[in-house]
Amino acid sequence: MGNLRYTYVVKGRYWRFRRGTFNVPLPGSPGDPEFHEAYAGFLATTSNKPKEADRSSFTWLIKQYRASAEFKTLRPATQLDYGRTLDLLVEELGDQPYRFTTRAMIKALRDDHADTPRKAHKIKQMVSRLYSWADENDLVPEGMNPTEKLKKLKARSKSITPWSEPEIAMFLAKAPPYLVTATLLCLYTGQRAEDVVTMEWTQFQGDLIRVTTSKTNEMIDIACHPILRAHLKKVRTRFGGRIVRNAAGKPMTANAFAQALRGVVESIPEMPNGRSPHGLRYAAAGRMEEAGCTIVEASSVLGHRTYQMAMKYLSGRKASESALAKQENKG
Repeated sequence: MGNLRYTYVVKGRYWRFRRGTFNVPLPGSPGDPEFHEAYAGFLATTSNKPKEADRSSFTWLIKQYRASAEFKTLRPATQLDYGRTLDLLVEELGDQPYRFTTRAMIKALRDDHADTPRKAHKIKQMVSRLYSWADENDLVPEGMNPTEKLKKLKARSKSITPWSEPEIAMFLAKAPPYLVTATLLCLYTGQRAEDVVTMEWTQFQGDLIRVTTSKTNEMIDIACHPILRAHLKKVRTRFGGRIVRNAAGKPMTANAFAQALRGVVESIPEMPNGRSPHGLRYAAAGRMEEAGCTIVEASSVLGHRTYQMAMKYLSGRKASESALAKQENKG
């Protein structure tokens, strides 16, 4: 097979071509026609035609996708989310000619991030979306998609504990005012942290709060609990912009909210660690159930899956309380 200059094997799984700053995966292995076709193309590319090669690269394809109407009409939060994965693809596959990309390459890249299954799956999803768009725009052979039949890695289930009423009371007593606002919005609307931090004052309409959820992009009207309504009226100093702001008065991200919340939780000796904004969402589900809301009523606010997951935890707690009551009655 001759001297395959500028090539090396990565972790015994696949070959790469490296020359100068040009470092890209090769399809298949020596002896495979597609391997030698790509290898010859890379040699010619790095020697003679760098500009032509740029138009065939993953970086160029991603640049075209980001400039497309499909990408520009996505919600800003979705563009930001997609952008993180696209940046990772540019870093890992930037010079790789997208027409030579194989399932094995994408699988190897996905498996490199197996410790974070959510990120690994996002890589697979983003590549699939990218090739579907490229197919629609005649940039790849019809039906080409290197993620086809590539399965999702199974993620370890993440335990989310609903906050108990004593924990909520302890936290609200110690939290700074700006965190109290964010926490009450979580508790009394049951929404995700990313939706709570993007709520604006125009969405608070006294007896209700209008929410557009980031997951479904649907608008829902949520009756505003008297405690939340009184609090928002008390802290309101503006009639536009974000409701949730940090101590300096600047809008917060969901991550900043979660980190600030965690810091307060860890500063309270009586509170267990591991409490999160999503746990407040589960606590909201528990409050609805205890108030006698039907499954339909609770699910209309929280979503069916969140309600069911919260009930699994809360049913165990209620069973324990019932068992204790029976023991006390007998004694």
